[in-house]
Formats: sequence, C-alpha cells, structure tokens
Amino acid sequence: MRIPDKLPIIALPNTYLFPSTSIPLHIFEHKYREMLSDVIAGDRMFCIGAVQRSESSNDYLDNIYPYSTAGLLRACVVNKNGTSNLMLEGIKRVKITELEYKKPYKIGHVQEINSNTNDVDWVRSADKKIRSILLGNSFLHENMNPEMDINQLLESIETPEEIADFVSQYFISNQLTLQKLLSLESIDERLELILKSLLD
Repeated sequence: MRIPDKLPIIALPNTYLFPSTSIPLHIFEHKYREMLSDVIAGDRMFCIGAVQRSESSNDYLDNIYPYSTAGLLRACVVNKNGTSNLMLEGIKRVKITELEYKKPYKIGHVQEINSNTNDVDWVRSADKKIRSILLGNSFLHENMNPEMDINQLLESIETPEEIADFVSQYFISNQLTLQKLLSLESIDERLELILKSLLD
C-alpha cells in the first residue's frame, strides 16, 4: 500500500499505533473533525503524533515525537453531536520530518521506515522466547480487552516483526521505549529491546 508523502496528524499524549495493530479513537475537537472530513475525502490515512513531555529538549517538531505509523481509517461512525468514533489500523512506520500549518490541524511530511533482519536464527529464537513470556504470565496490558484469548492472538501472529509490533502496542508503556521501537529499522534490535523491557 502506498504511503503519501504528507499525512494529517492528530496530536495525542501517550498514544501510539504500531503496524498490524488497531486502536479506537474518539474525535471531538473541531480541528480534528475537519481533519477527519479531509481524510475520508482523500486516501483515508493519517498518523498519530505522540506529544512529548514539556521538559523534553527535542522540540523541533513542535513537541511531537518524530516517529509514528501511517494509519488507515478502517471504520468510522459519526454521532449526532458531530463527534466520531473510528478504528485506525497501523500500516507502515514513518518518520515525520517537517510540519505544515496550512490547516487547523498539522500535516506532516513523512518518510517510510523499512524493516530489515541481520540474524534470522536469532530473530526466530527471540520470537519464541517472547511468546513464551507472554503465555507464562497472566498480566494483560490495560488497553487490551480482558476477554481476548492470548493463545488465540499469538496463534494469529505469523512473523517475528508482527510479534514485535503486537507486544509494543499492548505491553510496552514507556514513551521513550515506544519511540525507539518505532524508529528502529532492525527487527533484531526491536526484539532485543522488547525482551529487555519484558524481563526488567
């Protein structure tokens, strides 16, 4: 799927989306209602700009972290009061390199982040270890539906990259770690960081 060179951005604190995962969003601010209208009329894609803490020194993107995921609008219900409930599916990692302010909402110039693997055998081993950790613990991230069956979920995840994104979405909460996981091209490094986070 082609990712546009520019994507609308919805700026949200402590909110991340990873490829091959989905999150629900509630749109109520007028500027984002306009954004949603433009998105629906266009290619149905936008990204979440995770807002940095105010003490962060990295403010070249107006307090938005530079790494995100291009999201595809999969479903949208417009309520009588003008708000909307929607489901956004993560498609591809991107880096936001520049912001435009031609609309009430921000528009980001984005570059795709491609994935690579250095050691296939190690990646497969790390994948198995992460699955074992998840199956051996009864905890579930607060954002996950407690009725979800972790066994069925893991069976539906086919690749080490998908397991990395799944764990990042639902089991990692540290903002800096999440940004790092979005920024890394190496699947090996993502899995290594996830293992460290799960075992700490």
